[in-house]
Amino acid sequence: MTRIRFLLWLDALLLAAFVVLQAPRASGLPGHEWGGVVFGAVILVHLLLNWRWIANTVRRSTFRPVRDAGAMRARVNVTLNALLFVMMIVTIFSGIVVSEVVLPSLGLAGSRLAAWRQVHNTFSRFVVVVVGLHIALNWDWIVGALGKRSGIRSRTIAPDVVDEA
Repeated sequence: MTRIRFLLWLDALLLAAFVVLQAPRASGLPGHEWGGVVFGAVILVHLLLNWRWIANTVRRSTFRPVRDAGAMRARVNVTLNALLFVMMIVTIFSGIVVSEVVLPSLGLAGSRLAAWRQVHNTFSRFVVVVVGLHIALNWDWIVGALGKRSGIRSRTIAPDVVDEA
């Protein structure tokens, strides 16, 4: 399996898990909580596997003039991804704090403060918007990766876009 194919499958898995986690009643509380733990681990793998791309994007956004369209796109991407990272950390952390299944299985008690549950619910709703923007901003990579996998190339996407990720 090629790196791009693996990343595409990993991203598809993350998206599917994200959608399922948005409906905790559908999977039940144990499924939601354990799914959230696995989701957090898969996000970590996603970040580690894309670290070179992240570092290159930060470098491009930092050291190029703003008038460069690529630098502006990189700055928007870095800002959006940083926001997504922080929001995911808050969502996952607050979910662990209010855990009624995972923490008790480890012999720990989750917080009963309503504020933590409100933080979890609020951030999980806002993260939907940011994930949508993340997908939209990286749509060229998605289309390029799908095209490369099927052997079809889009004329609107530079060949190096697929090779960067």
